[in-house]
Amino acid sequence: MKIPRRAVLGLIGTALLGRPARAADKIVGGTLGGQAPLWPFYVAARKGFFAGEDLDVEINFAQSGPAVAQQLTGGAFDVALSLGNDNAIHAIDKGAPLAIVRIIGNTAPYALIGKPELKTIADLKGKTISVGQANDITTVYFERMAAANGLQRADYDELVGGVAAARLAALKAGVADAAFVLPPLNFQANAAGYVTLGYSADYVKDLPFTGMVVRKSWAAANAPLAKRLLAATDKSIAWLADETHRDEAIDVLVSAARARQEDAEASYDLLRRIGYFEPSSKVSRGKLQNLIDAQRALGNADASLTVDRLVMPGVTELTD
Repeated sequence: MKIPRRAVLGLIGTALLGRPARAADKIVGGTLGGQAPLWPFYVAARKGFFAGEDLDVEINFAQSGPAVAQQLTGGAFDVALSLGNDNAIHAIDKGAPLAIVRIIGNTAPYALIGKPELKTIADLKGKTISVGQANDITTVYFERMAAANGLQRADYDELVGGVAAARLAALKAGVADAAFVLPPLNFQANAAGYVTLGYSADYVKDLPFTGMVVRKSWAAANAPLAKRLLAATDKSIAWLADETHRDEAIDVLVSAARARQEDAEASYDLLRRIGYFEPSSKVSRGKLQNLIDAQRALGNADASLTVDRLVMPGVTELTD
């Protein structure tokens, strides 16, 4: 299957440490294209955390979460460095030999953006909100936010908007009164005069957003390699969390992901405030069960799906 874009980042870190690229073990990674959510991996390459674990990590970008899961299942990737946990759960529930080995995004960074005349989430009564698909996890995040502000499901209309860019387009076109989007779209919307009504992370703290997912056959044959990847990720996230590195981290995102300076600055401050990146490789069994329960409520997971089916023995470190 064709991979749309490719960037080899592990070699950069190797060069920075002065180590020969041939000494590194190759990992073929895949992910959904993006900027801020991939920050730890850009940092791991630029600051030498991959190279410090003798890793040459190749990052391939796919066009959607399901596409990442499909290519991982088919063997195009060894690891999905960052994949929506809902995409992973859907694939595993359908029999894909995949496993979650780490949480990357511990909270969802969704922003609820509205027309300028709106002031609060409660003002959405009688309004139309552009969310994802009808059975999409975005509806869970939004409906919890709405309920916390006194709105019942009958108080507003949900417009199926697809991806975040399409949801924002619906707001700009006047088809929706508010839209559920991801950074940096919310910052760009603010610059255009739209208001931020709230962030999902301030309301929903028990549903991890993204995870690192492996193909089980690869992980079984390369468990030490997978653990070194986890170690490099831990170090990268710890570096990113240190506020003294803010300016350098912003430079990394601008350079590696071609982010706009102002978007990178705003993204750093937001992701730090909401505790987006999970600092530990330990995976909460309780939070995985919450994800399963949410997917069952949406009709996306079978009753037989268990936490143990989601993880990789010997690699995933589960904690209660």
